[in-house]
Amino acid sequence: MSERIVYPSSMVEGYERDIINSTHAGFGVRLVAFLIDGIVVGSLKAIILNPLAKLFDWDLSSYVWAPIFSIENIASSMIFFLYFILMTWFFRATLGKILMGLKVISANDKPLNFLQVVTREWFGRYISGFPGYLLYLVVLFNPNKQGIHDMLSDTVVIYERQERLRDRLMAPFMKQNSTL
Repeated sequence: MSERIVYPSSMVEGYERDIINSTHAGFGVRLVAFLIDGIVVGSLKAIILNPLAKLFDWDLSSYVWAPIFSIENIASSMIFFLYFILMTWFFRATLGKILMGLKVISANDKPLNFLQVVTREWFGRYISGFPGYLLYLVVLFNPNKQGIHDMLSDTVVIYERQERLRDRLMAPFMKQNSTL
């Protein structure tokens, strides 16, 4: 089993640590990106579900056992999670993040793998959604500006325009870790 690379911002002192951490996106910009994504997902649901309901003569409010298992809830959940998983996997950002200049990277500076993306965008978002999205507030208090979904998947959200600066500052530490 390979040894995990220590996140360099904990190894540097002073202004370099401040610069590295300033590349991490905070709560406000991430909230705006999430609201944009909410509009996109809502639009996708309307574009996909309404025509399908008419085509197949579905009653979207019909359910099995409990209202939570209605066709509309199941299909809406699939659209929501697939949007976040596929966008993050292929583009390392959703449309909201792209518009805000953000992207998701692995905290240990390895390429994102599919398990990380699924953990972050499915399990992490599901957990962070309880109760009433309050667990997203963890980003406000975490020194690395990570939410529950980021911590579970070992990811961070960074400003794309500052990525090269961050990479240059971290390069010596990454070389040091690779020789260990």
